[in-house]
Amino acid sequence: MDYQKQSIILIALSILIGSIFNLLSDDGIPWVAEPIKIVNNSEDALDILAEPSIREVEIETAKALHGSGILFVDARAEEYLSDGFIPGAIASDDISMLSDQIETMIGFDTGFVIYCSDDDCGSSEELAYQFQDIGFNNILVFKGGWKSWKDAGLEIEYHE
Repeated sequence: MDYQKQSIILIALSILIGSIFNLLSDDGIPWVAEPIKIVNNSEDALDILAEPSIREVEIETAKALHGSGILFVDARAEEYLSDGFIPGAIASDDISMLSDQIETMIGFDTGFVIYCSDDDCGSSEELAYQFQDIGFNNILVFKGGWKSWKDAGLEIEYHE
């Protein structure tokens, strides 16, 4: 038997043994990522912020959180920002600069909300995972985003 066949057999056996071990382990790695859970009110959202996580919020919860002064981060690309912002929101296409700004403003453990264009926009979720990898612990994703905020007739701010 040549080395190439032996290598293939060893790799296949390693994958099989690792997969079986993972299935039998109580704290094995999940095969499919779990969807982001939805939080239905601001009180639950604030309670959840005590444990590191990414959670999804709807318009009413986002509105209440905004009223309580939580930081909002706009995940839309810079070309869309001329349409306006949720008041007080910060934004930048440079994730390093944005993470430095968030760290300076609220630190790594204080919760904040990320939003993008609408329900179909995945930028807010993607940015949330990037921030979590950087070390931010309590992130809420406002899934309805800019469209829900605007459609609800809520206050809008324009940056220069």
